Amino acid sequence: AASYFLLFVPELRTIRSLRAEISAKDAEVTEAMKLRTEVAQSRAGEGARWEERIRTWERRVPSVPDTGHLLAEIGEMAVRSNLRHFGLTVAPAAAQEQAGNPPGTGAAAAQEKAGTEEIRFRLAFRSTYRDLAEFLDGIPRARRLLTIRSVVVREKAGGMATEIELSAWHRRGR
Repeated sequence: AASYFLLFVPELRTIRSLRAEISAKDAEVTEAMKLRTEVAQSRAGEGARWEERIRTWERRVPSVPDTGHLLAEIGEMAVRSNLRHFGLTVAPAAAQEQAGNPPGTGAAAAQEKAGTEEIRFRLAFRSTYRDLAEFLDGIPRARRLLTIRSVVVREKAGGMATEIELSAWHRRGR
């Protein structure tokens, strides 16, 4: 028994210290795996949000003007809002340049940096106040990115005569 004790006691101490090291390493690995899972979930969540934003941008700002579909959508919005004597024209180029900023400054520089182009439309129609409000409320919900540049309302017998200038955006071809 004494020889057994003298031979194996040092080995038992080594085994105990190795078990302690293994437990410590197991705890470190467990903690690292928890952190790795959290990072992966965080990255996936943030990545999914960015991907959704990019898909929304690509959906609302197409790579081509696609004017036919845009005009059909605006026409549908006008019919849903009960607008009468509805007319839609492309705003003249001279008026667009005159109203815009010179290239390289302000909004024009931001537009160049974003790689987008604008097409302006002028809408004229007669409506009631409620129909006008319904039409204007529908613009942010349109499938395309549209911005209202100006709204001019004149009181007319039996309603209001309204002129709206809209901008539709599309990505610049590269």
